[in-house]
Amino acid sequence: MSTRQAAAPTTTPVGGRGLIACLSFAALTGSVVAGLGNPIIVEVSVERDVSLAAAQWTLIITLLVAVVATPVVSRIADGRLRRQALVAALAIVALGSLIGAVVPTFAGLLTGRALQGLGYAMVPLTVSIAREWLSGSVLDRTLGVLSTSIAVGVGLGNPVMGLCVLLVDYRLAFVVAFLVSTGGAVWVLRRVPPAGPGTRRVRIDLLGAALLGAGLAGTLLAVARGDAWGWTSPTALTSASAGVVLLALWVLRSLRTPAPLIDLRLACSRGVLGVNLAATLLGVCVFGGAAAVILLVQRPPGDGVGFGYSVFVTGLLMTPMAVATLFSPPLARAIARRVGERVVLPLGSAVSAVAFGTFALMHDRTWHVVLTMALMGVGIGIAYSVMPVLIVARTPAERTASATGVNQVLRLLGGSVGAAGVAAVLAAHTPVGGQPAESGYVVAVLAVGSVGLLSAVAGWVLVPSAQPPGHRERGEQDPLFVDS
Repeated sequence: MSTRQAAAPTTTPVGGRGLIACLSFAALTGSVVAGLGNPIIVEVSVERDVSLAAAQWTLIITLLVAVVATPVVSRIADGRLRRQALVAALAIVALGSLIGAVVPTFAGLLTGRALQGLGYAMVPLTVSIAREWLSGSVLDRTLGVLSTSIAVGVGLGNPVMGLCVLLVDYRLAFVVAFLVSTGGAVWVLRRVPPAGPGTRRVRIDLLGAALLGAGLAGTLLAVARGDAWGWTSPTALTSASAGVVLLALWVLRSLRTPAPLIDLRLACSRGVLGVNLAATLLGVCVFGGAAAVILLVQRPPGDGVGFGYSVFVTGLLMTPMAVATLFSPPLARAIARRVGERVVLPLGSAVSAVAFGTFALMHDRTWHVVLTMALMGVGIGIAYSVMPVLIVARTPAERTASATGVNQVLRLLGGSVGAAGVAAVLAAHTPVGGQPAESGYVVAVLAVGSVGLLSAVAGWVLVPSAQPPGHRERGEQDPLFVDS
């Protein structure tokens, strides 16, 4: 199925190139801001006098909010208010950044980071707008850019935060995020045209959103704090049980309501099930693995473990991931032309798995970190660039935002599970009053690497070829990988 739309113009009334730049800026801004929590976990732990496990909630809470907010925003994007939703999301991200900058408590920081979670919801919104106003190869290339914006944004967020900490402290990064997000909201309001005539109204399942959010919060809290509470303690069992029950109720409601928050039947339909499963598992791999690497890089050196690097140096070491992610989509196209497009998604997952397998074996030199981040960037750049186009090619036009939103949610869901899982593993390998042992980091990266391999298997076994034989018209380009 081609993603071309014969009726759709290739430019907007306000300029196609300007629209692409605006959408790319919005998606990248949201991702950069949402990724600001990664490199400051150790610093927050020291400055706010909280445990390392508690400080990791500056990452987990952002992903948790993103998991709930993204499908809500995606439903809005299926209707007439997609431009307004994008402006509102950027404004909320700006508000969260302001709170994180000026409120001097750990609770205030968590509140700000929670609001910044809407930054991850930019992708389905921008994809929906691009789908309405762009077509052909321009649309395909734009989808690839928008999809990789999360990985690129997270990679860029690390050095940005590091530089701000070097100059002042992490609050400066939140001030910059406030200014950039506010500017992005103004740009979207001026550049993105309103939805075209005939765009339908949509219903939003707010009860479903509440059930999903509460269920995930209870489950992840039990995973992240299980070691501190005791895995069989009443608190851990109550949190986990309540989370599972609420998630089960959410699934039942989603299957019965005519307008579910996440269309589980669509998510599990033939053609997109494999992409969604691979996305979930890859999210566990890359978010969890990156968190483990960052924590080891900043760990005070002792017993031959840890580098003791500052937030600034840590940010620089994460930069290869962003660079590799940015330049990997052309590599994906070249691979597809040589050996077939079906190989691309599992290959990207496998490369990410190899990155963390390598780090498990070699993690005592700076170049080991650089190599791991570069490999990870190549892997997710290849995999993420193809996911939205695979989804769009198999989804009705009026469900594009919801379908890409589901895929985005599953990546973030995997990321939240990966981050919470790494927190639990490291906590289990931390002596009282000490730092996590080397074995904790090794177990963590081996675990996420194994999940990355499972993502590769899912991408190979469950994702059918993008086009059935003979489906393309003579002379038509591959809709997934087109010449620049």
